Amino acid sequence: MVRFLRNEDLKEDSSIKPEKFLHGTPISSVPHVDIIDKSKLNKRCKCIHRLPQTLRSQFRSQYLRHLRQQSIKIYNTQPVKVDEIDLLEDNNKRRSYWNLARVLKVIPGRDVQIRLALIKFENSELLRPVQKLYRLELENPLVKTGDEPIPLTTSSGKVVKTPAK
Repeated sequence: MVRFLRNEDLKEDSSIKPEKFLHGTPISSVPHVDIIDKSKLNKRCKCIHRLPQTLRSQFRSQYLRHLRQQSIKIYNTQPVKVDEIDLLEDNNKRRSYWNLARVLKVIPGRDVQIRLALIKFENSELLRPVQKLYRLELENPLVKTGDEPIPLTTSSGKVVKTPAK
């Protein structure tokens, strides 16, 4: 789930993008340590410096590798929807640094196909062609919360039957 954060000090919205997970923010303060142990501090320092590299490598190996190369564009078969979170293509940056954008409005062309989208990212709203938006392959299926119980299923999709006593 992607959220837009509210920064109370600056009174502005800031979006979460993959870059923030990979680089993080500089550590401006060190937590209070009662007993200073040089070896523990060195281990902790190495761990803190190694964390962004491991997050970056996991992000690249697990997500970017599986992000479909969109040679056959998805927007022809599945049009962009309002309130959808997409990656906004930027030719000057690597894919891991592209901004996440929320689709506010879709604008069809003369042929009734969706051609433009009004998007919001960080503090600005822009009109961008749908070809510049890459859908994140995340779907949020609605869970039915009615009176009927949701059946238990295995990882392969089979319904689990409870034994009769």
